[in-house]
Amino acid sequence: MKRRSESFFGLHFDFHATPEGAKGVPVGKNLKEEEIREICRTLKPDFIQIDCKGHPGWASYPASVGNAMPSFEGDPLALWRRVTKEEGVALYMHYSGVIDRKYAAEHPEEAVLNADGTRDADATRTAGKYADELMIPQLTELAVKYGVDGVWVDGDCWGSKADFDPRTVKEFEKETGIDLQGKLPAKREDRYFEEYREFCRELFRRYVRKYTDALHAAKPGFQVASNWSYTDHMPEEVTSGVDFLSGDLSPLDSFASARYAGRAIASQEHTWDLMSWNFRHVFEGKPGHVPKHPVQILQEAAAVISLGGGFQNYITQYSEGSPRMAEIRRMKALADFMRAREPFSFRGKAVHQAVLLLSTYDRHRESDSLYSRNGNEKIMGLTNLFCDAGHSLEIAEEHTLARNRYDYPVIAVPELFAGLAPETVKALLSYAEEGGSLLLVGKKTLKLFSGAGAPFSLEEGKAGRSLLTRDGVEFGAAFDAGTLVFEEGETLMTATGDEREEGKPAAAVLPCGKGKIAAIAFDLGSAYHFSSQYLHRTLIRDALDKLYTPLVQVEKATGLLEIVDLRKDGRLMIQMVNANGNHRAANIATEDQIPPCLDIVLSIALPEKPRSLTLEPEGKKLDFTWADGRARVGIDRLDLHGVIVADE
Repeated sequence: MKRRSESFFGLHFDFHATPEGAKGVPVGKNLKEEEIREICRTLKPDFIQIDCKGHPGWASYPASVGNAMPSFEGDPLALWRRVTKEEGVALYMHYSGVIDRKYAAEHPEEAVLNADGTRDADATRTAGKYADELMIPQLTELAVKYGVDGVWVDGDCWGSKADFDPRTVKEFEKETGIDLQGKLPAKREDRYFEEYREFCRELFRRYVRKYTDALHAAKPGFQVASNWSYTDHMPEEVTSGVDFLSGDLSPLDSFASARYAGRAIASQEHTWDLMSWNFRHVFEGKPGHVPKHPVQILQEAAAVISLGGGFQNYITQYSEGSPRMAEIRRMKALADFMRAREPFSFRGKAVHQAVLLLSTYDRHRESDSLYSRNGNEKIMGLTNLFCDAGHSLEIAEEHTLARNRYDYPVIAVPELFAGLAPETVKALLSYAEEGGSLLLVGKKTLKLFSGAGAPFSLEEGKAGRSLLTRDGVEFGAAFDAGTLVFEEGETLMTATGDEREEGKPAAAVLPCGKGKIAAIAFDLGSAYHFSSQYLHRTLIRDALDKLYTPLVQVEKATGLLEIVDLRKDGRLMIQMVNANGNHRAANIATEDQIPPCLDIVLSIALPEKPRSLTLEPEGKKLDFTWADGRARVGIDRLDLHGVIVADE
């Protein structure tokens, strides 16, 4: 069986078991050996993840610890393990970590204490007894008795909360030397608010290290992931022994979620995969599962695998634990799509081009809970904008850029919530002064950098809608745009209240030492996320054209074409993703057609004329021209995903 580091394609099934949901039917009642074999033999996944304990806290296998479902027919987990092992398919468990409603209800003293004095109904205390009393013994039983290959711990970082239990408060004061004087730092305006939240984050990190180390000791080779830890939810350096990183995409806009989360997780240089739900869970504004058409899932898979990662698809189990075979059989197209592309994508490494800063400092201060995605729209919007403009983009946190910022020709800083650490601002300005190119977006970001010595200042514009103009022509709209003031530079776009009047600079490219800074004085990422305009793509292309020449340049394309520059097995493998479709539209749950990208022309910088350019997975040799160190190649049509392999 493959380890997770070798696994490209997987399936995830869960059902968050409850006695109410099962309605008296024993777990395992309808589970059939032949159906498990069919899944393994027809779809040939590298791994399968199944339910063993969901957020309600009921174990869906006959656990020796006392939280098992009321009745079982046989031992369904033993059947899953026996058949998957015989078929050579790895088996992982879906297990809810911090979130355990049953344990919290039965042990209220071990549930998080909220600032208002109430006990939380979902979140257990990461510094409490839960991990030792239930989680570690149960996962050890799964590893040792059942011989499963690993665990995907759900409801973990994103389920953790600030705990105001007196035991936690006392430990905070002891470790930090801070005397809270009986005043809980529960609100942003409270003294020591961020210090206390950081302490609670550290308690979560210790909890992950505790159960990971315990499981590795109990069964060497057992593989552990904490869902969404060390990703865009938790943009931190990996500080525990987790074996792989993973997360499940937003079911409402999985394509955009994959682009953003995939780039954030890939930057950790760790084994990783992402999961897409095979359904939308809101329909006509009401809760309910609506299965996606396979073409939607293929597009979501393309967004993930183009970044070098693995992909898994999530299909719910029935309430007594049996698989939904009708939905699973529809995934044969996905299995074929994945296997055809595996040699040209899996574990490829990004060629450094543009990089977007996902600031740990800023995200920690913006998140309402300890780790979450709230407020990510501006960063996700800027990610989508770079991708839709045809620029290969990575995302990196401060700890990554501290090591290799000079490897990137362009570093982009999105609009900020709280700001950046002073040393980060200083390092980024030094990067520009020494020859790098910075792209700064948003008024708060510009104020921060202008105050630190960037070669411009920012004047507040009038609140409300401004007309954006280029060459005296109205070109679009922005809200609350500021005005850039500078001595030397090139204006890219102006803002005015009336297109008949001369506008003031709202975007410009300025010299900064040996390098350049492009400054955009309105919240471009949020604007593109909530109400995209073609203006936004034109503006970002104009700015980037002034900052660097990309390795792969989209000279022409009808439709939205995403480019990812990967290198694998010593060869450049240019990933192309069709980004067309209605995936952002809240009023479109499913669709069976995605318009193709047409009439594509790319130019590719190479050290010498390549022996061949091949379009994969079709294996089609492409005609190209060669001049000035660049190969120019055309492709008539791209349906979802393709790879140009350069044999240099």
